[in-house]
Amino acid sequence: MVSRSPADRLTARDFAGAALVLLFAAALRFHCLGCEALWLDEGFSWWDAKQPLGDLWSVVPRCDPHPPLYALLLKGWIAAFGESVIAVRSLNATIGVATAGVVMLAGREIGPRTAIASGLLFATAPFQIEFAHEARPYALLALAAAMLVFGILRILRAEEGAGRPARTGWLVFVAGGALALWSNNTAILLLGAGIRPLLRPGLVAGAAILLLWAPYMPTLAEQAGGVAADFWIPRPDWWRVANELRFAIGFWTFPSLWPLAALWALGLLALWRRGDRREAIALAAIPLLTVGLNLGVSLLVRPVYIARALIGIGPAFVVVIAAAIATLEKRAVRIAAVVAMVGVQLSVASALYATHPRKEPWNDIARIADAAAGADGIVLVASSQEALPLAHALQMAGLQVPVRGVPADFPAIGLAARYPSGKCTPSIEGQDLTAIRNAVEGRPVVVFITRRDNVYDPHRDVEILLAWMGYRQLEFIAFQPGYLEMRIFVPAATRR
Repeated sequence: MVSRSPADRLTARDFAGAALVLLFAAALRFHCLGCEALWLDEGFSWWDAKQPLGDLWSVVPRCDPHPPLYALLLKGWIAAFGESVIAVRSLNATIGVATAGVVMLAGREIGPRTAIASGLLFATAPFQIEFAHEARPYALLALAAAMLVFGILRILRAEEGAGRPARTGWLVFVAGGALALWSNNTAILLLGAGIRPLLRPGLVAGAAILLLWAPYMPTLAEQAGGVAADFWIPRPDWWRVANELRFAIGFWTFPSLWPLAALWALGLLALWRRGDRREAIALAAIPLLTVGLNLGVSLLVRPVYIARALIGIGPAFVVVIAAAIATLEKRAVRIAAVVAMVGVQLSVASALYATHPRKEPWNDIARIADAAAGADGIVLVASSQEALPLAHALQMAGLQVPVRGVPADFPAIGLAARYPSGKCTPSIEGQDLTAIRNAVEGRPVVVFITRRDNVYDPHRDVEILLAWMGYRQLEFIAFQPGYLEMRIFVPAATRR
């Protein structure tokens, strides 16, 4: 076992280096936060945060298949900073900066060379930047995962007599585990991967975490029943396994995934050879077991394997890569290796700023829909959840146009209908559209917004209804990304 006690003393240079890394992480995460409108999933987050506190624990989990903690945090955040795109997304940008700090602390448990390298690699990781730019709970899950990694490494150092108190490690581990479970429903798989290397004390900590999570378990059981019955994530094959990993830990390309995996294996080998065997096992278990458990559940129960739910493997993966670089003897070579990795990651991440649109163009959709509908028209959306990002875009632009969800306004709970995701957005197939017919009757313009190959309206029932009512399509507009479509209908007798 290599003694690391001298590295425990933080110097002014250490603090300065960490501060620069955090500033770098902040610059990458706050830049261009408001470049594009909220997209559909972020519309859910915005809607969630606007609900009464009581509904955060009852209605919201039925509509958005995530624990309500992120919605609660966002509710307080927008109360303080407003509902603009930048305000809504800045919570996750802040969380992402904090996560970079925790990753550096975790890296320091391996050694001083690993600390700054870990921070820089995490700060520039494209997938982490992407979800720090997005108002969804995944950045919170990454923070929880970083806390788990730091807690585990601190505990192991204390047990190996490296002079660190274990109490801090256990507190951070328990807090990180609870935060993970309150951030994402599949985080129980990440937690299981983290507990395994800690043996019996880890089971005690796991019991404490489950106790903190207990109030949410009845809601989770209800959500799990809905997912088991019907959910949109496809069943994974080997191509999809690699495809999701190339985003979660790679450079978004298949060829880059295998060299990164080799570098990760070299980092684990370096830790093992220098005597940090339990650390190597722990840092290997988190990615391997998390991916394996997600894959097993997806194959045996219901598909849950998707890159964003694997974001928690990022901190452990980055620390191992940094540990591999730290084994290089020459300082100039180490610096060159970090610079090369950071450069490649920044090159990939540049698409987050330079390539637009990357998110659904709801600002354009809202402007065109309002202009087309005029004073007496109406906007129909199918599925009804499309009204969420549209409502935010209309509100930010100060536009007012009547919007109706089909077959009913969101949230439409308890209909005798298929619910492909959550229990608030029903499929239109087989539904009574009398209320929609009454809302459309006599309108000079009907703007219909949907998606191509929409699973919520597989037989194009809305267009059939409008044709039956005597409306003809005047204009068709397609929007990318998101395969969104706008169809403008007028009564058949109307001329351009």
